[in-house]
Amino acid sequence: MVSRRKVLGVHVALLFAATACTPPANEVPRAEAPGVSRVLASTAPEPSFRLAARKGPRPETTDAPPGTPLAHRQLSQVSPPDIQERLFTRAAALPDVTVAPSGISVPGARAFWLRPEAVRGPRAAFQVGTEFAHIHPSEDGSLHVKFPPDLARQVFQQGWGMPHPRSGTPMLYGPRDAEELEVVWQLLLRSYAWAHDGQVVGVTVQ
Repeated sequence: MVSRRKVLGVHVALLFAATACTPPANEVPRAEAPGVSRVLASTAPEPSFRLAARKGPRPETTDAPPGTPLAHRQLSQVSPPDIQERLFTRAAALPDVTVAPSGISVPGARAFWLRPEAVRGPRAAFQVGTEFAHIHPSEDGSLHVKFPPDLARQVFQQGWGMPHPRSGTPMLYGPRDAEELEVVWQLLLRSYAWAHDGQVVGVTVQ
């Protein structure tokens, strides 16, 4: 025979469990959208990103004239090594990206290659093979990145880079601080989206 005390204890325990599992009235449980990867969502270009003009004068660069061994490099306003590594770490973690030596740049340049089976972008989105971007050695810190033509023009117009003197591939100047890191990251994500999905994501120039 079950005592009244035991029954009352069970009711209290059940009431406590139900209360503990119920969110406060002002808290709405967040549901994951079906089929949306958290990783992909966090690495998608921000559609509302506004590209302001880069502050200060342009850095000095080599002109890499034809017939010489000179590479297209950034010579002044070099990105701090820790900022370079933060950018590299983010890019290396992008889905379907592998890191390997560049197939077209100077020794020591680290390139971002898409896995061949993940390529859905046009041939123009790649520098060589499936390499869509690379970052130069730490004494330089700039990048060569493939962009859709309209975006490349906006990048040059706003002072964030310049075309390679021979190939025309956009150079992105290395970010000088955390604020510039976010700008360069948004631009690099647009290169990745073009190469990975054939998606052209523009910017608003301000």
